[in-house]
Amino acid sequence: MTRFQKLAALTLATALGLVAIGVFVRATDSGLGCPDWPLCHGQLLPPLDDSKAWIEWVHRTVAVVIGFEIIGLAILAFLDHRDRRSILWPSIAAVGLVGFQAWLGRETVRLGNSGESVTAHLVAAMLLVMLLVFLTVRAGYPARIGGRGASQRFTLLAAFTTALTFALLLFGSHVTATASALVFPDWPLMGGTLLPALTEVTAAHVLHRWVAAVVGLAVAALAIVAWRTQRERPTLVRLAVVSAVLFAVQVVLGGAQIVTQLAEWTQVLHLALGAIILATLSGLTVSSYYAARVQVRAQPGSGAGSGALDDPATMDAHGRPTKRDTIRAYIALTKPRIIELLLVTTVPAMVLATRALPGSTAGVDWADWGALVFWTMLGGTLAAGSANAINCYLDRDIDLLMTRTRRRPLPAHQVEPERA
Repeated sequence: MTRFQKLAALTLATALGLVAIGVFVRATDSGLGCPDWPLCHGQLLPPLDDSKAWIEWVHRTVAVVIGFEIIGLAILAFLDHRDRRSILWPSIAAVGLVGFQAWLGRETVRLGNSGESVTAHLVAAMLLVMLLVFLTVRAGYPARIGGRGASQRFTLLAAFTTALTFALLLFGSHVTATASALVFPDWPLMGGTLLPALTEVTAAHVLHRWVAAVVGLAVAALAIVAWRTQRERPTLVRLAVVSAVLFAVQVVLGGAQIVTQLAEWTQVLHLALGAIILATLSGLTVSSYYAARVQVRAQPGSGAGSGALDDPATMDAHGRPTKRDTIRAYIALTKPRIIELLLVTTVPAMVLATRALPGSTAGVDWADWGALVFWTMLGGTLAAGSANAINCYLDRDIDLLMTRTRRRPLPAHQVEPERA
């Protein structure tokens, strides 16, 4: 490892430690242990007999250490990697982000640890963690990456799962901000059911658990896909599997918070582990992207980089594409992965807009609710699929020029333009 990588890794570890300390500050209600900023009770060191002040002081001191570490990163980036924009500019951005984080810390104190300020403080911390992960991983790859690279499909799946995990952290922070962590005394059920009524009091907690279930499935799917398709990249497989195992532990810790009535240790471990999972998935995404970039594809005609129509397995006895592959090509025109993003976000948006589920509001039953969701999803799928097909038709000449898109149905001649 270069000295830049070592410092980046050290700064990342310090940032994750700071997240845990920050949770301990909140769990012990020590956020206002130092009522002023940047001093503590008007002095550099807090009173010896004030434990809450010392907890907050340690939190601030570690934050200062991270600030100096990130300034050091920026200096090393300028000295050792000034010709690598992918390292220099993110390092400079980290300096700005840590400065913004310090300002948010001051505002959090000024606003009396309001829910909004605490959530903003957490968001900035998670963005800083992800940026440090990027710098740590990117520094391990060559400055200039030759070759066209391999498929980035797994990278897209990893990035999507990372985004879901980030959203889950925001939902969890909202639970804390609304003081709704203990609105249900049981776990894994909520008031004896999986579908409790959504009210102003319960909505934050219920949505957090539901989103956690969706993210859990996504993380598990990512691990399975990695195990099946990334065997030649063992680092990616390990990161994906570790993420799935850590997420399972995270679910248990979430239940432990309910059982122990928010014991301090459960709060610290729950959010700290959430940050570690986010960092692991971020590292997986960045590693997958650059691992694919450095993997040089075989040249056309060698059997590995040819289009789908060059593969005899996709041809019938007359040398034409099989019906199965033709159907798959037409489906690919609709860009189903984009449609998946639409469908994943549509139903939660509908629930948030109406604050109603079957059985939770008078006049709402399963049949009406299910029909509304079905037709909304169908209409959204058809509209998005049509728009994506038109986009593929209009951009077919550009798609042919780019490695990432030249395997789409039109540039690969799997579908004729007039039939798209």
